[in-house]
Amino acid sequence: MPLLLELLGSALDSGMTVQGALRAVAYVAESDIQTRLLRVVAGLEIGASWQNSWEGNTSRRDVAQIHDALSFGALTGASSAPLLYAEALRSRRAASRSAEKRAAALGVKLVLPLGLCSLPAFIALGIVPVVMAMIPSF
Repeated sequence: MPLLLELLGSALDSGMTVQGALRAVAYVAESDIQTRLLRVVAGLEIGASWQNSWEGNTSRRDVAQIHDALSFGALTGASSAPLLYAEALRSRRAASRSAEKRAAALGVKLVLPLGLCSLPAFIALGIVPVVMAMIPSF
């Protein structure tokens, strides 16, 4: 998703209209996102309002994220590209934090299996030879 947001920001920075940028980004997105974005573009091109064009297409979280990032600029006339770049950065940071949390949890979850695997080896190689050496031979 961050890549799509950055592509959309780059398209808007290059001078494309919102409809043109959405169409260009839709063709490189996965099929469900592509369908939803092309519906939005079609609505905007026939003259529907911003809210009506997006209505029913924001049920998917990714498309809702694009809508939220574009809405302020589309409704006020301000440039949307900086907002898109900021949203992409926020999304990447959130994904990075989530990956770090999962990695930390993995370390905790691996303690028990590793302990169960290494305990028999420790007993077989460390304790059994000592006990065998302590048993008097007859």
